[in-house]
Amino acid sequence: MKQYFADPHAQYTLQIATPLTALALILLIWYFLIFLPRWLLWCITLLLAAAAIALSTLLIPMWFCTISYTISDTHITKKCGILFVREQTMRTQSVQFSSVFRTPFSGKTGMNYIPLHAYGGTIYLSFLSQQDAEEIRHFLQETVYRRSPSPPPKKEAP
Repeated sequence: MKQYFADPHAQYTLQIATPLTALALILLIWYFLIFLPRWLLWCITLLLAAAAIALSTLLIPMWFCTISYTISDTHITKKCGILFVREQTMRTQSVQFSSVFRTPFSGKTGMNYIPLHAYGGTIYLSFLSQQDAEEIRHFLQETVYRRSPSPPPKKEAP
């Protein structure tokens, strides 16, 4: 059994991207919705700025502290959440399909994702380091191929 945690580089990337996205939204609002009263534009600006600051300084770090993935020969468990911790468990034998999604510069940003598709559900392993994603991919390949049933022996014709 091995436990994995979210890559801190992904947290830093999201903490930087959040205020930049809010700034872009504020600029677009001021450009396209100029016909609104000034007091309303300033209220929207302050609201978006406060939301971006709260998200990048409080919520993202609190959420990243709780992300953990436990992978064993029998089960895969994902835990995450801030106020309510959500736990998802999947049997390793149930995995039907998995792939690794990497964003550009994923080695520096930690934006690697592994969706695990099973009978009727999917678990997303998000924000993994590149080394952890490759290690999990290799483990799943070994586990799925090792557990796959061997084909029955062929009978020879008389």
